[in-house]
Amino acid sequence: MSVPLYVPAGEGEFVNIRDTKRTYLKLVTADSDGEFGFFEHHMAPEASGASPHIHKQSTEMFYVVKGEIEFTIGDRKVVGEPGAFAYVPKGEPHGFTNRGNEDATLLIMFYPIYNREDYFRGLGRLTANGRNPSLEELQEHMAKYDQFMV
Repeated sequence: MSVPLYVPAGEGEFVNIRDTKRTYLKLVTADSDGEFGFFEHHMAPEASGASPHIHKQSTEMFYVVKGEIEFTIGDRKVVGEPGAFAYVPKGEPHGFTNRGNEDATLLIMFYPIYNREDYFRGLGRLTANGRNPSLEELQEHMAKYDQFMV
């Protein structure tokens, strides 16, 4: 059963993934009975973010807090500045990068969550110490958490 939760700014579990600076796992599966996930994603300048992919079971939403995020949604590219919001229903191709030369902060939400926090934790392990996992390793990891490259 989920209970109310408060996570102060700059606190909570986090992972470091490749050229992101830090991803905070603010609301995870256990906190919401698997209904909703909420992540605060801090990106370095020109960080690659996520290449185009789909989720077969989850809807993903994004809110730009800081910086310029270039979203690929379907076959179009748009640049989101602070205050921009993107809603991506399951099955729709999408991806994002920090296209600016400044840090960026992106809020990422999933419904339902399907243990998405373990996806981020796993990426942190796969890319620890500058390691570049193989395409096969990435695809296998992604598939466990409802993410498929397009």
